[in-house]
Amino acid sequence: MVRLFANMTAGHIVLAALIGLIPVASGVLVQLGVGIPVTALSLLIRVLELFVAFLQAYIFTFLSTLFIASAVAPEH
Repeated sequence: MVRLFANMTAGHIVLAALIGLIPVASGVLVQLGVGIPVTALSLLIRVLELFVAFLQAYIFTFLSTLFIASAVAPEH
């Protein structure tokens, strides 16, 4: 659970840092030159973040099911 929270927070921090680069650039043409790649990278990072969240939720659910099933299994 802590790992899932840390990965979700890290993805949001990376997105905030990338989007924070746009106003730092000076000049309209420089902002467009920075804004377009930042937008593309933000979209790719968002997709990666979504994939990681689903993967971790699947693994967390699978392991929880496995541990609960082994705890309540009848003895031979």
